[in-house]
Amino acid sequence: MGIVIDSMSYQMKGFTKINGKACFVSGALEGEEVELIKPIEKKSYIEAECKVSSPSPLRINPPCPYYSRCGGCDFLIVNERTSAELKSKVVFSELSKYKEILLDSPEYDKFQGFRSRCRIHVNLRKKEYGFLSRSSNDLVKIDKCPALSERINELLKNEEKIILEEARRRMFLNSVNRNTGLIEIPILADEDISLGEDDITVSVGEYKYKANANVFFQSNLRILPKLLDYVKALTVGDTVMDLYSGVGTFSAIFENTNKRVYAVEKQRECLRLSRVNAPSAQSFTDDVYLWTKKSAIKPDTIIVDPPRGGLANGVPKLISTFKAERIIYVSCNPQTMIRDLPFFEGYSPKTIKIFDQYPGSSHIECVVMLSR
Repeated sequence: MGIVIDSMSYQMKGFTKINGKACFVSGALEGEEVELIKPIEKKSYIEAECKVSSPSPLRINPPCPYYSRCGGCDFLIVNERTSAELKSKVVFSELSKYKEILLDSPEYDKFQGFRSRCRIHVNLRKKEYGFLSRSSNDLVKIDKCPALSERINELLKNEEKIILEEARRRMFLNSVNRNTGLIEIPILADEDISLGEDDITVSVGEYKYKANANVFFQSNLRILPKLLDYVKALTVGDTVMDLYSGVGTFSAIFENTNKRVYAVEKQRECLRLSRVNAPSAQSFTDDVYLWTKKSAIKPDTIIVDPPRGGLANGVPKLISTFKAERIIYVSCNPQTMIRDLPFFEGYSPKTIKIFDQYPGSSHIECVVMLSR
């Protein structure tokens, strides 16, 4: 029996209801008629794959030969513009209760070659490497990934010896994944390549960063300059607090300005790089909750860029006590961001903008600006 998809969910899965129970359908688009495959019924919802019987006019053929097997991209069924627009619609619909909030046009770019970082999996016994399967821990051997930058694809194609030697080194350091039996190698690339702790220079528009594959750095170097410019344009006043500052991605954009920047990051390796990328910022190695609890700084703008889990309990309330003119919340997980927003006491969200850093995937990156 066919069902019609009513809307899209956060995971960019089709959403409908069956006998009053929420149903999330992988690979489905709003308005499509589908037949459910492998439905799994949970206590309060249903998950399923599907066979599309009446496709949406927005649907495209995935431009990747591995799409049906590889778990790397899970939403490569619409073009880049449609991806950004659908993600904007999903997030904005959840924020519509804030009557003053405005939706800015989303930023997007082409899918081909957008990824400057990835994590490959190596089977040393077979001397094979690639990504994990969509539905298991099996290795999908990749000859050339259309999402990866040209430099990374060159490495995968022409420098097998380097990859296998790095995998061997990691094996002796007990870096074998217990779930898969494979060795994971993080890769970050621009002109040079880092396969772990080796620092390289990454060019992002007018900015240059030192980073390595062991720390988090945004993958999409086409969209990242637009994100930096947007955050910079939203920033007001002379004093900026950059919480969860990472390698100084946002702190660095205020170099050679008259702004005082205070960067807070718990991971020491990130903060080491932050001090290189944003030398004029005052950097602190500390947990954000503990640091904000004891800080007496009076910021004009606070930038928060937390991990997927969002802000820890109590952090939004503490941030509110600084009474900054603006709070800029950069989120890689709209669900936790929307959970956090009501706890900023005395603030309301004014603008929301989607930056489609990961076209072809369900990943959603957005920026919300809050003011008092």
